[in-house]
Amino acid sequence: MLDLESLESKYWQFKYDAEQLSFFVQGFRETFSGVRGFYLVRPKSRSYQEPGELCFVYELPEKEQIKGNRYKVVICTTKRVKGFVGKDAGWVLILNEDGEKVYSSGPFIRTNPDFFEDLLREARVARWRVFYRPLHCGKFQKLVRGRYLKQRFWRCAVCPKDKTHNSRFDDLRKPLPPEEMEKRIAKRKERRKRRAKVRAEGKDPHAQFKKRMEHPWVKRESLPPEITF
Repeated sequence: MLDLESLESKYWQFKYDAEQLSFFVQGFRETFSGVRGFYLVRPKSRSYQEPGELCFVYELPEKEQIKGNRYKVVICTTKRVKGFVGKDAGWVLILNEDGEKVYSSGPFIRTNPDFFEDLLREARVARWRVFYRPLHCGKFQKLVRGRYLKQRFWRCAVCPKDKTHNSRFDDLRKPLPPEEMEKRIAKRKERRKRRAKVRAEGKDPHAQFKKRMEHPWVKRESLPPEITF
C-alpha cells in the first residue's frame, strides 16, 4: 500500500533539491499552455488528470535564450499543493521552443520507494543536456528521434541531411559527468540483458512502450471539456 505520509516527506526534500538546480514550481495548466496557446495533453493510458498537479520547470538564463537555446525541462510530479493526484506516474520532459516534446523519460511509477529520487536523477541529466546543447554551423542542434525506439540524437539545424553533423545523445559540448555516465552505462547493460531474456521467452521487450506510443502526448489549442488539470 502506498505510504502517502512518507511520499509527502520525500517530496519536500525533492522540492528543495530541484530548486537548488534552478527549477521553479508551476501548475500543470500554466506549464503546458504558455507557448502559442497550446496545451500538451498526456497519453490516454496515463490520463488520470486532476486539478492542481504541480510541475517543476527549468529554463535557461535569458542570455542563453537570446543566443537561440530555448529548450526547457519539465518534471511532472503527480503532486498537488495538498496531497497527490489520482492513479498517475511522473515524467521528465524536454520541450523545444514551440512547446513540443522532443524527449521524455518515464513513466516513473509512484509506488516505487525511489520515485522522487529517480525523477530528480533524470531531471538533472535532462537539465545538463539542455544547458550544454551542442552548436554546429553556428546554430544549436535539434534533438530528434533516431531509428530505434527511444533513441535520440542531436541533428544539425543548418545541414539536417548531412549525417556527419549528427551527434550521439551523450556526445555533447560537455559530456555527462563520469560518475553519471558509469551509472547509465551499467543500466543500459542491465536493460540489454533483460530484453534478451524477454526475447528468449518469445515476447516483445518493447510491448509496453509501443502500447504507450499508440496514445502519444498531443497538442491541442484548447482543452476538451472532459479533460481537466
